[in-house]
Amino acid sequence: MKFNKTLNASIIKEWRFYSVDYKQMKKTLKEDPQNSSTSLGIDSDEYFRLYDTSKSKLTKFYNDKEQWAISYYKTMEERVDALRSVQVSSQQSHKAGEGRKHPVTSDSASSSIASASDSEDEEMFVDLGAVNSNDNSMSSFSKDFGTRITVVPEPDASASRSQLHTDDKEMTLVSPASSAVGVENHESLKEEYRTVGKSEHFQNYIYAKKSLDTFARELDLLLDFLHLNQTAFSKILKKYDKRSGSSIREKYLADLRVSHAYLNGDKLKELKGGVFGMLEKVASLKPVLPEGWEDRKVYTIGCFDLFHRGHQNVLKSLREFGYFIVAGIHDDESYFKLKNKYTIDNLETRMRNVKPFVDQIYVIPSTDPELYLKSMVSEQDIEAGTCCYARGDDMLKFPGREWVESVMPVHFVPRTESCSSTLIRTIYHSEDPEIRKRAAYAQTRYDGKPVDEEGNVLKF
Repeated sequence: MKFNKTLNASIIKEWRFYSVDYKQMKKTLKEDPQNSSTSLGIDSDEYFRLYDTSKSKLTKFYNDKEQWAISYYKTMEERVDALRSVQVSSQQSHKAGEGRKHPVTSDSASSSIASASDSEDEEMFVDLGAVNSNDNSMSSFSKDFGTRITVVPEPDASASRSQLHTDDKEMTLVSPASSAVGVENHESLKEEYRTVGKSEHFQNYIYAKKSLDTFARELDLLLDFLHLNQTAFSKILKKYDKRSGSSIREKYLADLRVSHAYLNGDKLKELKGGVFGMLEKVASLKPVLPEGWEDRKVYTIGCFDLFHRGHQNVLKSLREFGYFIVAGIHDDESYFKLKNKYTIDNLETRMRNVKPFVDQIYVIPSTDPELYLKSMVSEQDIEAGTCCYARGDDMLKFPGREWVESVMPVHFVPRTESCSSTLIRTIYHSEDPEIRKRAAYAQTRYDGKPVDEEGNVLKF
């Protein structure tokens, strides 16, 4: 692959504007008989204009990113300190989480079930509140299914197990008391999920961990960006020497090592080392989670247009709450109604972008997602407490929240700072080149939207 394609493929879209203009510089080196800039027909004036512009763009980009990284590092230290200061008894939390996976039957019933499972007979559980072993209906039930039925008494009953026999199978019946215990256990577990999710300890933990995870990835992307641009300068200078017959490459690279010393990434590497240290500390402060927490289904909804690293970071974060991620995506028509603008990426593209990060996708053809979310969530998961909803904290009052919160816990994760679909759309899809340039050089606030010097959102 040619280097220009490698450069574009390796740099995230929203940063390409600030990269070395390798493609245009290379074009100036192609022989042009109409060009009198040099005897070889190459446009040296344009080449060095683009070279200087590339240096300026890169420096502005880096200075802004380094300033942000240093400031954000301090924010991360504060979040870790807040997590450390939360006084939570891990021992008590652990005890509260023990015994949450309750058996359906009593100990005596469990031993009987174990005995029955040793044979090849099939075992079934039925609520005694619905079937009485003394009823004629029971005899009919037993006869129709050819089943040997075992009745498990209530835990305090003195009577021994009674059995109804046929030649083929055995059915174990669970008493109403046992069923009630199961329901009570589900309710208790669901309440514990909500309590832990809303606790200060967990909130501080999830915000510290996910922010640090995202920060580490951002520093890696910045280091890769610097390395690619350093390579771009080296290669384009080599091409100039080859086309012009000069020997300027080593001198210009030596000047770059002084004027653009940041290209070696020393400061970012220092910050990255500190981030990994904080991640280790956060891992040691992780709260004890209720049993089954990581076995839940996690639901989320979004538009995911101009899919970027902010979307990726949020979707990766959802694995903190469960093992199976289900994402709803608004179709193109509902997107327009919600945002009063058309998507850049159509529905099929957005689905392809999201799928690597989730386990299941469904489409929402309405501005109100509640009906479609209700259709995706099973009553069994709601009753058992094996589902939750999670999303980025950029929209706390999301559509359908009232119903969602009534049936499952709701969790929020920190958004990726200085990352915005709005900014990407303006830089790369505005029809006005001046607007694209203003947006590219504008300062951004925490949510990635461009702002003026006073912090007001710029309207393009």
